[in-house]
Amino acid sequence: MTESLVSDLLRPYRVEEVMATPVHTARADESLLSAAKTMRVHHVSGLPVVDPIGHVLGVLSEKDIVRALDHQVGVGHARGILDILLAWYEPKQKDALQRSVAALLNGLVKDAMSKPAITIDAGAPLADAWRLLRQNTINRIPVTRNGVLAGIVTRQNVLGVLDSPAATVAPPAPHAKGSRA
Repeated sequence: MTESLVSDLLRPYRVEEVMATPVHTARADESLLSAAKTMRVHHVSGLPVVDPIGHVLGVLSEKDIVRALDHQVGVGHARGILDILLAWYEPKQKDALQRSVAALLNGLVKDAMSKPAITIDAGAPLADAWRLLRQNTINRIPVTRNGVLAGIVTRQNVLGVLDSPAATVAPPAPHAKGSRA
């Protein structure tokens, strides 16, 4: 689909109509291990990081955690668990598992999160959210209302709208010869 066609299909929608709620979050002073457990329990690959009032400070993704582990332990730019396990298999990395667990326990969300967070207002057009997701190569955008976290919109949320029957584009009806439209 062309970008303009996607924008046209998304035009009638507002972010608040498709955003997911409630949102699972992390705190800036939380351990990476705690945040990673939250991701696993709730089957999400990233969490908005919020202050006690609900202002979005950043976003922590699985990629951010792997990047922190690489920086602290040297596990490499792992694409998944197999890459990490294979890195630990190397003779020089025998203690990598213990060092990785220690890095998760001692590492803080605020040191690994992506910041500042790209956010979008709940009343914004969904086409704007799609543009931000694509331009920034991200999978989720925290949604705010009056500066406070209200939901989250993901690529999957937008693709769900595009996949819905309401978003299908019907070809223009042919006009019979000599009839008036």
